[in-house]
Amino acid sequence: MRNRLIGIAVAGSLAMTMLGTGAAGARAGDATLNVVHGIPGLTVDVCVDGATAIPDFAPGTVVTGVALPAGSHQFKVVAQNGDCAGTGILVVVAGLKADKDYTAVANLNASGDPNLKLFTNNVKAVDKGTARLTVRHTAAAPAVNVWANGAALIAGSDFTWGSSATVAVPKGIYAAWVSLPGEYTPVIGPAVLQLKAGFAYQVYAWGDGTSGYDFAVVSIKVGNK
Repeated sequence: MRNRLIGIAVAGSLAMTMLGTGAAGARAGDATLNVVHGIPGLTVDVCVDGATAIPDFAPGTVVTGVALPAGSHQFKVVAQNGDCAGTGILVVVAGLKADKDYTAVANLNASGDPNLKLFTNNVKAVDKGTARLTVRHTAAAPAVNVWANGAALIAGSDFTWGSSATVAVPKGIYAAWVSLPGEYTPVIGPAVLQLKAGFAYQVYAWGDGTSGYDFAVVSIKVGNK
């Protein structure tokens, strides 16, 4: 497995945003979407409502702050330079609610099959001096434990694929990793995360046992109470 240190901004994150819009262009009533590519070994194009939205989307990269009108949208993942009108690797129709924040993760499910998972994010303000840390299991892997600076954030054997857990933590630098239940040795990570006060961070474990595992991080400024 490869272990790669990453900061609060994911290396290689795309500067462009889907359909040419971003957080700065969000209007009241829009939904906000973040997108994570967590399928190893496959560069793809992402289509929204039949149009290419993210071309040449490489594994491990992230797009954040995309403004989309509230309502139902079709999200399709196709082969690189593929046809949005074609069959696609993944096709999901999802309803997005006004003024809500979502993250869509193209990933492998627990059986190793391609999957598009949509999460709703808590973007409410946090207490002064703290950050919100959300960990999500989107890797083709068994149940895991999650550690930060040597302390178990998530323990037990029920944190399986698709699980999400959120904790409030003091701002600071954290070494985070994932281990198998009952073990301490990292199987994913460690990743070095500098968590700033007034931000919400989403950490996604992605990959599989053949290509290796890694983390992807989405950070959102939410402010302090």
